[in-house]
Amino acid sequence: MMIERLPGASNVVRFPIEERGRPTIELMRMLSPDVRTLDLLAEGYGLEFPPADFRDRVDAEAAAHIANHIDSGPGAQRSEQLRLLLDALVVAAVEAGRASRRAWGVVGEGRRQVAQARREGGSWVQALEEQLNGYELKAAKSSVEAHLRAEEAEGVARAVHLALAGETWTPRDVAAEMDALMAG
Repeated sequence: MMIERLPGASNVVRFPIEERGRPTIELMRMLSPDVRTLDLLAEGYGLEFPPADFRDRVDAEAAAHIANHIDSGPGAQRSEQLRLLLDALVVAAVEAGRASRRAWGVVGEGRRQVAQARREGGSWVQALEEQLNGYELKAAKSSVEAHLRAEEAEGVARAVHLALAGETWTPRDVAAEMDALMAG
């Protein structure tokens, strides 16, 4: 675990709640990699980035699964089935986000070691740089995986929340959602 100090304090250590907290949608969103940098990261390392409509496809598949495999009548049993459907995906997404953050922590430590080796002029610099490149590729892959798991959980979450509210599932209309945000 990397020691992180609170900004402006030299003797106060921040406790990383994101590493210990119970998996929730909010924690998953906090741990998810920034999508604005992910496409550059995937391109830089030659990784396949999930299609833009991945979340919407998962949402549609989850709605079909709910319609075909979950009790249709309202009640505690239906709510429990829906909760279990979502909880498994949220746990996987949180774990993927945590793994991604740990992988980037290893990269940060590797960068510090390479910088120190360069200052000292050691003959092991090239070996450390090669090792760091491997760590960076692994961290990039874990970030893409964390994004994929979070998108999957978000898609299922939408279908589950609509089902819990008793609303009929309809495909997401991004333009209408943006208009509502701008108006509100």
